[in-house]
Amino acid sequence: MKNIKQLTAVIVVGFTIILNSCSDFMDIVPSTSYTEEMVFTDAALTQAFVNDLYNNIHPGAQEHSLDGLTDDAYFTHNYGQKDIVEAVSISQSNLQWYDNDNNPFKWQKRYSGIRYANIIINNIDNVPEKIGYNLERMKGEAYYMRAHMYHELIRGFGGVPIVTEDFSLDQVEEMKKPRNTMRECLEFIVSDLEKAEEYLPETVGSAEWGRVTKYVATGLKARILLHVASPLYADRTVNTLVVNQFDGDRMATYRAAKEAAIKVIEDGPFKLIDCRGGLNTERAEKFKAIMTDVQNSEQMFVRNYHTSIGAENSMGKWHGPNGYHNWAGTTPTQDLVMAFEFEDGTMPEGMTKPGESRKGNPYNGREPRFYATVATDGNTWGRPRPADAATLDPTPLGRLQAGKYEVTNGDVEIEYRDGVVRRSMWGVDTRQGPIEDWNGSWTGYYEKKLIDTSVDAQYFRQTVPHVFMRLAEMYLIAAEACVELNELEEAAKWMDILRGRIELKDTRSALAARGKQFNQVDMREFVRQQRRVEFAYEQHRYFDVRRWMTAPEAGNKPLTGIIVEGILKPGKTSMKPYIHNEEIYDYYYYVNDLSSRENRKWLDKMYFAPIHQDEIRRNPNLVQNPGYGE
Repeated sequence: MKNIKQLTAVIVVGFTIILNSCSDFMDIVPSTSYTEEMVFTDAALTQAFVNDLYNNIHPGAQEHSLDGLTDDAYFTHNYGQKDIVEAVSISQSNLQWYDNDNNPFKWQKRYSGIRYANIIINNIDNVPEKIGYNLERMKGEAYYMRAHMYHELIRGFGGVPIVTEDFSLDQVEEMKKPRNTMRECLEFIVSDLEKAEEYLPETVGSAEWGRVTKYVATGLKARILLHVASPLYADRTVNTLVVNQFDGDRMATYRAAKEAAIKVIEDGPFKLIDCRGGLNTERAEKFKAIMTDVQNSEQMFVRNYHTSIGAENSMGKWHGPNGYHNWAGTTPTQDLVMAFEFEDGTMPEGMTKPGESRKGNPYNGREPRFYATVATDGNTWGRPRPADAATLDPTPLGRLQAGKYEVTNGDVEIEYRDGVVRRSMWGVDTRQGPIEDWNGSWTGYYEKKLIDTSVDAQYFRQTVPHVFMRLAEMYLIAAEACVELNELEEAAKWMDILRGRIELKDTRSALAARGKQFNQVDMREFVRQQRRVEFAYEQHRYFDVRRWMTAPEAGNKPLTGIIVEGILKPGKTSMKPYIHNEEIYDYYYYVNDLSSRENRKWLDKMYFAPIHQDEIRRNPNLVQNPGYGE
């Protein structure tokens, strides 16, 4: 050790509690400063330092996340996301949301975590053995965490500097490392993950749920191999910076991704949740539970949230309806809504462009994942309304009111799209409603996939975990790799297992229902659509459209939502309080142009995020990503 550094180690009273409680091992409590020499002379202190390393990878249980930067969602409150989807103003001196702590690939945050991982890796072999502490496992966790942080960095920036040293403050020149190439970064991440596989256990018990295992490392290896094998890194016209180009064997990389994913599927302890049985809405609840269960067999790696200090998951408040005093944070777009298929395997047509409309419920007959992900006008939310909204919606579990409705004793007159002014009311979950209208959804939809709707989110946090990785991803990695390798029968096999668990049509039947062929082009499109709907709101879409190079299409779509109008059928009357009723009302749905909120535009520079100019000044050996300049 060249010098003694001050380390902040998370020291919790009673280490046996930390190691044996799934609720507490990553929770942060008041810390005490220890020198590096002290930490690495005691296995208990080292364990606390390793525990804290988990807090250096960023979970997606946030009010605003990567989803709002895609065609899947709109973030109601901006916070710098608007500049990114409008593209033009983003530069190395104007990072906007890219510089937000909720960004999973924020440069400073991830390199800070990498430094801590390096300290552990470089010192752990000197720690004396101590009964009750597994130093090899700690080493495996440190290797995994370093790989995880590097995988986030390269997905965001492309090639980045590989740093394994624990630099002291006087080593200024040594810190000025250039960016490594994508091949070098991939090889480094895979090497770290293979070391992690060597040291980590195959499984953990309930008391340690949330700690990484051997098969989590294998799963991350599958993810990053698939990512780097993708078209973006082979491109030489748009992706012009050498460090961001992959010069390895793409087909071999796809095959390695496939093999790693299959290893997790076949050898790992995880199992897909069986969602079969019942109506599509009943199967939807089983699918939703994959994300909202505190623990289940499909979850591979999660961030636990409990009510103890330092753990907060307020997704219900952040994303829920304003009629429950929630904030409508990241709301689904009309484009995402129309990406979900019908139960018969066909895709919905139209209703994606501003001005398109239809009479009658466009959501009936959709597949279960739709109902698990998106809350629409008339949906049951899951708990009674708060006291000040109970008279407006007396239904026992709340039914969303995201439109405007003709009512016989309405207290306002509203002009409808047909030009007729009717005595009406605005729904309690709209931006014209009587409760926190400023927190209403602009898109007319609400996200529900990550929310425990039984929790009174206005006052209480939920214990729903954030799922970093689940087994379904391995099936879709295997399927995508097989498609790119032109092994279509095997691709269909993995897809059919995944779709079968929610009783959807098999791959061939679904393709036929859509008028598609069982060939590589149509299978590629099919797998990509399945990834979109399977992982909506799980922070995959941002990276997928970039690595596939479909971002110009996705990023240039106008932002759209839905306007719902309920008009009384001839001869019918309805008195307040309003309740959704398709026997009394004719419902009309209009695609709403939200370009005034975000005038979305794609520029090719957005394939990679800008490196902050402060980092460039500190390290002139860093090359900025193209298009960002001063």
